[in-house]
Formats: sequence, structure tokens, C-alpha cells
Amino acid sequence: MSKKFLNSLENLDALNVSDFMEFSQRGIEKENLRSNNCSISLSAHPKAFGSSLTNSRITTDFSEALIELVTGPNEDLNDCLKELEDIVYFCLKNTNDDFWPASIPMSIEDESSIPIADYGNSNSGKLKKLYRVGLSHRYGSMMQTVSGIHYNFSYDNHLFEEWAKKEKQTLREFKDKKYLSLVRNFRRNAWLITYLFGCSPIIPKAFAKGREHSLKELNQNDLFLENATCLRMGELGYISKSQDNLNIAYNNLDEYLDDLKKALTTDHPRYKTLGTKVDDEYIQLNTAIIQIENEYYSSIRPKRLVGSGERPINALRENGIEYVEVRALDNNIYDPYGISDETAIFLEAFLFYCLLKEDQPCKPDEIKKIQSNWNNVVQSGRDIDLKLDFKEGSFFLRDRAAEIIDDMTTFEALIGNQKYKNIFKKSLESQRQKINDSDKTPSGKLLQEIISSGKTWDEYTDHIAKNHKEEILKKKREVDYLEKQAIASLKEFDLKDSEEEEDFDSFLTEYLSAIE
Repeated sequence: MSKKFLNSLENLDALNVSDFMEFSQRGIEKENLRSNNCSISLSAHPKAFGSSLTNSRITTDFSEALIELVTGPNEDLNDCLKELEDIVYFCLKNTNDDFWPASIPMSIEDESSIPIADYGNSNSGKLKKLYRVGLSHRYGSMMQTVSGIHYNFSYDNHLFEEWAKKEKQTLREFKDKKYLSLVRNFRRNAWLITYLFGCSPIIPKAFAKGREHSLKELNQNDLFLENATCLRMGELGYISKSQDNLNIAYNNLDEYLDDLKKALTTDHPRYKTLGTKVDDEYIQLNTAIIQIENEYYSSIRPKRLVGSGERPINALRENGIEYVEVRALDNNIYDPYGISDETAIFLEAFLFYCLLKEDQPCKPDEIKKIQSNWNNVVQSGRDIDLKLDFKEGSFFLRDRAAEIIDDMTTFEALIGNQKYKNIFKKSLESQRQKINDSDKTPSGKLLQEIISSGKTWDEYTDHIAKNHKEEILKKKREVDYLEKQAIASLKEFDLKDSEEEEDFDSFLTEYLSAIE
């Protein structure tokens, strides 16, 4: 344990703000494909869910079939998880479809059959759809069917205020600095999250059709790598080669926003060749490396809430960082809700660990090591002999992972809530077992069970989907508030869709040029 890590911990303890569970807020975004007997659902977003444009709790991602369930920000972890369970229950209760429980989709033979999400005729709705049409042209629709858990996390201002006073810095300046330090340290160590919680070592052959890969044949339908952890984040998953050379370092907010602006305003040769229109019909928002901020793929992103039509890059520049969005978590196929309290509390402790670690800038050579470590753990993380490269040298994954867990053990005494203290203690033990035995990781368990079952990916996962739905609907939940919200969102959508607006060409030009 480094001296700086201990000093940071002692400083917060002396200021009475070291209980990371007490001074934090979280919100969860859960993505799932709607499925029907091993097939992607081709039906429109169910009306009972409300409008995907105006319902803040139930929306869609890339596809009409790719549902996205969003909790509000919650000061209590248990309340957040309960809200997620309510939303899942409400949706399953109001559809004949199942929720595909894995991050990797079922076999989809015809990529063109994947229905792109539709948001109506308002300019904001057209913008959302066109962005997704652009993604389909840039990366293919198949890649966009992967799903995951996004974890939005922030610390109470009180924690930063006390800490900033001690460091003699303004609150805004200090928050930006510490959040970016957290982001850099998370990226340096995100391989651990991939190893511990990755749950995608297998993909159906249809997912890889027509694309180069290094996977092996598992059975007549599926491909795999024997030590893979999270193929969702690998060469066939949610990555972008066109973004590989961006080298965004997160060293300070101005630098990050300048790098992001460059990606938003610099033409990419292939996208420029595609153009923005075919026969007067838009096929992408623009020809830049990324169309909008959300197209930048990263395991974690600094963010803040934005108003309607506001550009995230401008909001960050004007008001600073409000929270971080963690994007590294697979859906846990074995959990009916995709994420457990043990996983959530470990992730929050890991983010606290990253907040307290040394505040060191990230240079291009280290960025390459970070990316290499990530790729190696994605493809070979359960190889007992795997070594990772860091600034200070090369280490076995299992040794470096054990060191991080040891450091995080010190947090147990900081948690004031006994219930969460017990969950954290149990979670730490579970993670230690995974480090000592990779077969206990979700990816290891999944691969073993599919091989022993003799089932294909589709058969195995569809069986779990049906079991999850049955289990979830067994226990009645009071979710009238979600029904009211869905109804209200439909009324709001109708009003929005009927409003007179400027022509879409002018709206798009104004939106894309509004980057400060």
C-alpha cells in the first residue's frame, strides 16, 4: 500500500468523510435485448412501456428491441437496486417477450433485420434515430446489439468541500481534478473489473459472420476463447478501430475536452467517403471521427446532466464534472436483474480506491500499456500465467489483483452501515476466490456450464431468460408509479410530435455547430 494512498485515506478519515457509502450517489442503466424463443424481437417498443423518447425510466438504445432501463440517482444503494428491480418487473409484466440475460446477443442471421430504434417525427426524435442509422453504417448493426450495465456514480459535494478546503482549492477546480484522477486510475486498473465480472467468453457464429477474428470453434453454432472474460469489449464487440489513435488521456478537463472536440470536428476518411446523404436521405449525422459525444467508446467517462438540446461537451466545459459513467460491466447472465448488491458495492469501493490512488498524469506510452492490458484480459484473462505491463514493470494478473483487494480491505472499517459492511466483506471474499480460482468467475462458470450441458449459446441462454422471467414475476411488486410515468410519457410524446418546428436540416446544422 503506497504512502500517498494511506495519506489520502487518513485525510478523509480526519475530515469525517471517509465512508464512501454515505457520501455517494448512484444510478444504473441496464440494457437488454427483447427476445422471443431464441430470436431477437421484431416488434416495436411496447406501448405499455411508454414513449422511448420521453420516458426517462424505460427507453431504447440502438434497436427497438434493445431496451434500456434507467434508475434515478439514489443516495442509498439498496433503493437504487430496488428501483431497477421494479422497472424490470414492470416491463416483463407488460410484454410477451423475454429479456435476453446476456451481453452477447442470440444468433441473428440477417443483420438488416435488426430494427433500428424509432423516436417519432420531432427534430429531437429524428436526431436520435439518425445517430443510430449512422452507427449502423459505421460499425454494422450486429455490433450494436451487445448490451451491458452502465453505472453512474458521484460523490456528495460535502466530501469534496472538506477535502478542497484542506488542499486550498476551489470546489469546482478540485472536483474536476479528483474525478479525472479517478478516471485515469480506473482505466489503469479496469482489467480487474473485466476479470472479476466479465461474462462473455462465447459468441454465436452469426455474430462474427464476415468479420476477422481469432476465436475458436466451441460447437457447430458458437465460437469462444478458453480463457476469455469479456468478448463484448474485444475485437468483435463494442470497440472502434477508428478511435484507436485518439489517445485521450484525461489529464485535465481542458485537454480532455479539446481531444473530444477534435474527434467531433475532424473528418474520418471512410466516413467522409460515405457522406451524410444518399439520394437526399441522411445516413449519418456528420463525417467526423465520432458523430456525437456518446459515440466515444471508453470503459469510463466523466459526465454531467444536460438540458434538452444541450451539448455534453459544452455542459462539461461550463460547469465541470458532476459524475462518472462506468461502462465496463457485462450483464451477469446468472442474476435475474443483471447486477447484484455484491457487485455494486465492490464497484463503488473500487471507484473509491481509484479516487485515493496517486494523482499521476497519463502519457502516450502508458495509454498503450493500458489498452494492451485491457485486450489481454478480455481475451486471456483466466490464463494463470498472464502477466500485465505497468509503468513500474510486469506482474502476474493474480498478484496485482490480490494487491488491489488487500488495499480495498481497509475500507471495511469505514462503512458505518452494518448491512453494507457485511455485503462488502462477503463481496471481497468472493472476489478473492475468483482471483485464486478463475473457474469461479462468471466467464469461467459460463463456459464450463455450456460445455457440460451440450447446449448451444442460444439454447442455454434462452432457457435462463425464461427462468428469470418466471422467477421475477412470481413475486408481485407495487409498480403503479411506473405505469403512471409511462402514460404521462405518451402524452408528452404526442405533444412533442405535434409541435411545429424549424426544418430538420436547419436544426441539425445548428446542433452540430453548437460546440464551444
